[in-house]
Amino acid sequence: MNQFFVHDNIRFCYQVIGKGPPVVFCHGLGGDLEAPKELVGVPDNYQLIVWDSRGHGGTEPLGPIDALTFASFAGDLAALLGHLQIREAVVGGISMGAGVAAQLALRHVVHIWGLVLVRPASLEQPLPKNLALFPRIAKLLGDLGSESGLVEFLRFPEVAAMKRVSPGAVDSLIEQFRKPQAVERRARLDRIPRDRPIVSWEPIEQLDIPALVVGTGHDPLHPLDMAATWARHLAKGRLANIPSKYESPEQHVRQFRRHLNSFLKSVIP
Repeated sequence: MNQFFVHDNIRFCYQVIGKGPPVVFCHGLGGDLEAPKELVGVPDNYQLIVWDSRGHGGTEPLGPIDALTFASFAGDLAALLGHLQIREAVVGGISMGAGVAAQLALRHVVHIWGLVLVRPASLEQPLPKNLALFPRIAKLLGDLGSESGLVEFLRFPEVAAMKRVSPGAVDSLIEQFRKPQAVERRARLDRIPRDRPIVSWEPIEQLDIPALVVGTGHDPLHPLDMAATWARHLAKGRLANIPSKYESPEQHVRQFRRHLNSFLKSVIP
């Protein structure tokens, strides 16, 4: 059931599922709290906390456009954990959410038992190649609206090339045109890809936190080498290479849950 709290003049939506040690999960760009719920599944012996970041899902209003950043999202998550009086947790996220989780870890506002970074899509440089289409989608939404914007998007040669490699990745981009309030919230697709979760690897390398980094092949939006880079720079990082969400969704979920449950058993006191 959705619950709400107010922070920075924004009403944030979140859910708390189950009982036990807290495991907090962040969704990806353009998504909402249902995505981590579907990936993680019904929690077993722990409490799953999911939330809608600003500009997403049931969290409203959008707030200042300049606050659509990894830093702001991590601050919002810290406020949620403070609201819930959580001082220790496992923290994870998918894609954009992985960057938010890493940013939170660097703030040291809660004791993090472990990090779970699933299909990270950003490194230390803004606007990586794998995210280059997102600002273009934002512009199409602003200039043409959802329907006409999608028609124009499907004419892009880059989209045709991606479809030959991963039709599922293209489908996920098409969904950005169909999201609720896609036009009103289009700035998220422009601002987040132009931001970065970290500015250098040195602070990440100094984190003394066990980390599970999950990557997949055959995913042009979340390259496996990005996950490998995160795992390499995290002192206690471990890379799990699982089947692509776009090619084998059931195997993707099944293997992720196996790795997650094993990791949680190893890090939760």
